[in-house]
Amino acid sequence: MSNSAKIKFFLGSNTKRGFISLFDELRDPANIKRLYIIKGGPGSGKSFLMKKTANALEEKKHTIEYFPCASDPDSLDGFYDHDAGIAMMDGTAPHVIDPVYSGAYEVIVNMAGCWDDSALFEHREEIISLSDTISDCHFMAASYIGSAAALLDANMRLAAPYVRHNMVNDIVSNIFIPNIVSRVKKKGKSPNPGGEKKRLLSAVSVGETVFCDETIKALSDTVYVIRDNWGAASNMLLIKLRQAASLTGIEQVVCFCSIRTPDKIEHIIFPSAGITVTTANSFHSVGDSYDGNHIIIDGIMEEIPKVKHMQMSINLEKAAELVYTAGEHVRQAKLLHDDLEAYYIKAMDFSRADTIYSRIQSEITDL
Repeated sequence: MSNSAKIKFFLGSNTKRGFISLFDELRDPANIKRLYIIKGGPGSGKSFLMKKTANALEEKKHTIEYFPCASDPDSLDGFYDHDAGIAMMDGTAPHVIDPVYSGAYEVIVNMAGCWDDSALFEHREEIISLSDTISDCHFMAASYIGSAAALLDANMRLAAPYVRHNMVNDIVSNIFIPNIVSRVKKKGKSPNPGGEKKRLLSAVSVGETVFCDETIKALSDTVYVIRDNWGAASNMLLIKLRQAASLTGIEQVVCFCSIRTPDKIEHIIFPSAGITVTTANSFHSVGDSYDGNHIIIDGIMEEIPKVKHMQMSINLEKAAELVYTAGEHVRQAKLLHDDLEAYYIKAMDFSRADTIYSRIQSEITDL
């Protein structure tokens, strides 16, 4: 397990159903003492505030789980400090989240109080126009993603009859579950410190599909890799593994396909066992630099007839083209978002933002 790799997941992504948010996964009063929800416009310092706070906690050797923005992985949408028991997240659109236990659990951080409304009003028309155009870009990205997902779903359906069910059941029952349970006991960890968590390890982002393989490296010293471009075998295996792990009471992080959330599982991480079961396909795979135990799972598919295989290959190629085009629309949205941020940055009084940061640091120290 790498000490240098950071734990990163996405909690939202453009999917075939539009933008899907998993940010409610951070609303967990049983395990998180305080949830900071940051409100404010683009360029108001939300990401900077979170990065500065997370860096300060990381300097204390805390374990931090980072949540980059799917539309701009250099920006931060949130983080969770496992040691301090606090989480902080951007609670503005498209992943709006409002308090349920105001003050007692959630704390609203209002960055809007740091800007000059009159300066923004002077550029009202430009801000509205840019905001609407950015929304159009994301709509187009989601449209292309929906088309790609339809082709990938068709491939899953075509491949389904060729999955070797007995082999899938055997791998889950006689290899994965015994190994995971044994590793949890060997490491002396609680089998169920957090139950099931839902995350994403990939997202269609600025001109590319970003895959957080460093998270697998950080949380696992053994990785089982299912090679599966069609998705039917890996999804079936991971569904059965998820069910079996739930019945056994093992902590698991279930990671969905970013464009087919929540209809397809692509990875499951078992942090307390140091084991990950991951899918390798045309869009992502654990990098060659992984230095842990790397075990390939093969043979769970029968041979697909040549004619059908050719059609599925065409579908896969077309889906990749559509995903690429979606990424280009996200890239255009990012460029426009930079222009939009410029108006807010000019209107901001960042000395007020520093005051907010100091207050939060004081509160965290007292927890």
